[in-house]
Amino acid sequence: MSAASSKNIDFIRSFKTVGSHPSTQTCLKAANSARAQLHKTLTESKRNPPNKSIAAAAENYINPIQQILLACRVQPESARLDQRLVFEWSTGVEAKERLFKSEAIMYELVMAIATKAIATAGVGIDECSGGDFASACRNFKSCAGIFDFLASTQLPQWLAKGGKIDDEALPAEAKVGTCEALSVLYLGIAQQMAIATVLMKKGTPNWSILAKLSLGIAEIFEEFATIMRSKAAVTKSKLDPEFFTLITFQIEVQRSLSLYFHARHYWETESQYGLAIAMMNKAIQKLNTRDSPTGKGLPEIKPKSSLKAVEKDLVEVRTHMAIVLQSWEKDNSGIYFDKVPLVIPAEKTLDQGTHMMKAELFELDEVEPVALILPGADCPKSGGNSEQTDSDAELARKLQEQLNAE
Repeated sequence: MSAASSKNIDFIRSFKTVGSHPSTQTCLKAANSARAQLHKTLTESKRNPPNKSIAAAAENYINPIQQILLACRVQPESARLDQRLVFEWSTGVEAKERLFKSEAIMYELVMAIATKAIATAGVGIDECSGGDFASACRNFKSCAGIFDFLASTQLPQWLAKGGKIDDEALPAEAKVGTCEALSVLYLGIAQQMAIATVLMKKGTPNWSILAKLSLGIAEIFEEFATIMRSKAAVTKSKLDPEFFTLITFQIEVQRSLSLYFHARHYWETESQYGLAIAMMNKAIQKLNTRDSPTGKGLPEIKPKSSLKAVEKDLVEVRTHMAIVLQSWEKDNSGIYFDKVPLVIPAEKTLDQGTHMMKAELFELDEVEPVALILPGADCPKSGGNSEQTDSDAELARKLQEQLNAE
């Protein structure tokens, strides 16, 4: 999880001279309070992070920091600080924890949004662990939407307004390529939750649909790996290598499950018993451990590998498939006498999987910039009366018009 440093961040002190307007003071106080709460929730427990609280705290911080950013953008001549703002965040994605500093308020906004995304994924993991796969699916789609927003809207906007930004100066979760890849990854995980939801229901599932969904998951994870290699190669080298071993493991397992579900379809729905046996054999073969790093099959589960956590589950899956295959072979040799093909006909295999998940749309709330007023300058006036000060709403409207006119 990303973590915000609490050092030397006081918006009221930093905008003391130009932030005297009552509405501005309210916004600055809200930003201070929201950031302090976000820092508190992020540092409460790294082992068992309170994901819902973190997501809520990040969301509460996004609007006030966005207001401050807009105010500085539409009133650059008044955006003068009494004290520097240096935002520090540690990465929640890279293998080695390190601090990244920036004086850009946009950086602070991006990291708040990224924190909401990662925490939302954490909520999905919590829901999955509790067996609520439908809720987990919704959270993963929401997370995918936030990362898509960062990759397609917020980060390009920053690059467009701020020029070239040193890639090394930003954490992984604040880079376009990484965010694009993570959006794809979490859609694949969401689709896994959809399959789990179907399998938990009573009755016989639609094996054909499950086969297409599992193959689709494998393809989505392959797309994630491709994006990381092509658009985030530098970041990829800084992530835990075990993570990509897990992705490779997942791809092979999903391709095996696709074959398993397809075999069940041919056996139970199409009565093509020999074909089903051949397909189940292939599903089992895909779960064999590969002989070399580039060979076919699953990556080796080493003693200290994070994959140790799923080793028992893998044994159970292999055992289940073997039992089903043995039962089918017995029935086929004694009842059906259907020929088992040595090679599965191409027309009986799936050309491509189904990608059913769509990222949940994420957008920033429309907020109104606050007033920044230099000493000696008149507070903005209403249209025809130079003695009458604008209401907060009218002042905000004028500032927003300036922003829209950019």
